[in-house]
Amino acid sequence: MSAVATTARVAAQWPEGTGWWLMALAAALFALAAVAGWLWGARCASRAHLAARADRNGRALLELADEIEQHLWQQRAGGAAVWVQAHWPRLCRRAALDHLECINRLMIEDSMRR
Repeated sequence: MSAVATTARVAAQWPEGTGWWLMALAAALFALAAVAGWLWGARCASRAHLAARADRNGRALLELADEIEQHLWQQRAGGAAVWVQAHWPRLCRRAALDHLECINRLMIEDSMRR
């Protein structure tokens, strides 16, 4: 026997007028459970999305640091003073490490929840 039929049978045994309230309560509980499941699934998916985005951003920052260093070497070879700009590759690498730390925290937190 299905849950709806069981609920309808139980509701028919209640005094007149209360059956509809019981059906409405059952529908509300079902809707609440569906929304809670959707939110839980969205949260898990958003963590994976955040980790993937942080990984992409970290890789892009590392590539940018390499390009900046290459440009600085070219300028240095041309005789230009580049000591002022030398902090930019280090800054990019530091930001990339922050992204890696973020990914590690998301992965560790996810594994602890399981």
